Amino acid sequence: MEIIAEVTPVRDRERLLKKLEALKPLVNKIDIPEAPGGKPTAHALAVGVLAKQMGLEPIVHIRLLDVNKTGLKSLLGGAYLLDIREVVVLQGDPPAEGRPVGDVSTEEAVTGAKKIGLKVGALLSLKRDYKRRIETLGADFYLALHLTDVRQLEGLPPVVYPYVMVKTSNNSALIERLKQTAVNPQKALELIRALEGVAPGVVVSVPGDFDTLLNLLNQIKKS
Repeated sequence: MEIIAEVTPVRDRERLLKKLEALKPLVNKIDIPEAPGGKPTAHALAVGVLAKQMGLEPIVHIRLLDVNKTGLKSLLGGAYLLDIREVVVLQGDPPAEGRPVGDVSTEEAVTGAKKIGLKVGALLSLKRDYKRRIETLGADFYLALHLTDVRQLEGLPPVVYPYVMVKTSNNSALIERLKQTAVNPQKALELIRALEGVAPGVVVSVPGDFDTLLNLLNQIKKS
């Protein structure tokens, strides 16, 4: 099972490089959101390039609310040129600055990314009719939110990578703002171990608490 760590983009290059270096021996890939919460920061593509340079394999998110069709095609072309082969297209949260564009549907973005030759993913909410979304959207893989029980993945094709989001004393306020399903570190370890043989991989996310992320990944590595 692939272990994928979520890395939030920041503009502090040295801080980011230190994080990537620490993650390198512990993960198979890194997952890079773009402007999480709609707040602008360094673009996920730029972080993906730094990760590639360090020998890490990135999964780069591209927000559709911020771009028109021309802008999306340029970003997808940039990903291809930079040898970033896995992207996730998503609408994203409303932008903190400026107006949402809303010119491209997720379905259109999936089709466009495939035409370029990228492996394209989409987000999946396990609180909704996710089985139908898999049947109709046609992405190559899916990152699934709101996992609480491995039985939610029963009957799904082996293309669903669930997030295991972790809540700690350091990030509880942030988790509440994000309105995501999260568990404590011990429950996270139990879920990840239970996913072995059920999912092709898991995305470990501990927003705002990198030390806990490293600790969890080390425990996973040893088990």
